[in-house]
Amino acid sequence: MANRKNILCVVGSRNQTTQLHEIAKFLEDDYNVYYSQLFGEGILYRAAAEIGFFDNTVLGRDSSFTRSSQEYIRMHNLNYDYRGTTKGINYDLAILSTDMIVPKSFKKIKTVWIQEGMIDPINKFAKLVNRLGLPPYTTASTALNGTTNIADLYFAMSQGYKEYFATYGTDGNKILATGVPNFDHISSLKETTYPERDFVLVATSDIRELGGNDDRSHLIRKALEIADGRKIIFKPHPNEKIRRVISEIYSLIPNATIITDPIIDTLIAHCDTLITQYSSCVYQGLVLGKTVYSYFPIEELESKKPIQNGGKSGEIISKIIREYIEYQGNKKDFISSSSVAQKYL
Repeated sequence: MANRKNILCVVGSRNQTTQLHEIAKFLEDDYNVYYSQLFGEGILYRAAAEIGFFDNTVLGRDSSFTRSSQEYIRMHNLNYDYRGTTKGINYDLAILSTDMIVPKSFKKIKTVWIQEGMIDPINKFAKLVNRLGLPPYTTASTALNGTTNIADLYFAMSQGYKEYFATYGTDGNKILATGVPNFDHISSLKETTYPERDFVLVATSDIRELGGNDDRSHLIRKALEIADGRKIIFKPHPNEKIRRVISEIYSLIPNATIITDPIIDTLIAHCDTLITQYSSCVYQGLVLGKTVYSYFPIEELESKKPIQNGGKSGEIISKIIREYIEYQGNKKDFISSSSVAQKYL
């Protein structure tokens, strides 16, 4: 163990944690793998943290995202090293779920970035932040996640997203469209069971919790119109204020079915129609051939639909990471020297 190279997985939400763990499973036999909750450095970060700017995000010390991630780490008995400093380990490589906040100390080691899921829509403010070179997290969204060009290698869920990241700042020559573990075997959801069929599923988003505006009454009325008498099941986002959501739904649909347990994948597999706002789960609906509604244009979603490779993304990504951590040459020359990596350009 002592002579093996060390890898730090920097996670945030449960989805990010499960995804990096899926990749790390293929590395654990030969490398020491540790996990840390996402952390930041510098005056701007500390000031934002002090005023509670990150309280409803993966950076919040007690946010729902962080609690869920920590629960998963404990449940799977994963090695934890907060900020990569509590165990006195010198890391050789960091696997990142976001490149919007990257500690300066990581510049001394190799870094790779893994796309988590859907990227938030890029609005005028996010474009201004991007153009002025301001810290990407000031957008209070994931719109610029994957665009900072800070990491050495980038792993995207699709060619459409590769083009997006390249458009807003990351060198396209180091973005690999491999697919990602949590979204590369969506057809397997057909194997799940659920007692109901042909219902309309409404997956709400945590827009307000992240500082945005959301006309929830309009969404509920629209869902009633689309359902046209069919049963509607509501699945709130886990980061939402659940009591508020339940109250809003019952005020318009007194007998509504609201499910708060995390079984969104199963619900999508068995619904007829999926109504979303800004949620990665829309891709599951598209791949499964459901009738889908979203705040994103459907044609845009189709262009970014995740690569399906039968659940092999974790293994594919781990092979490239394994090759990269052992690579001795110039970082910029790695992809051109790797026949495996070149397959995914």
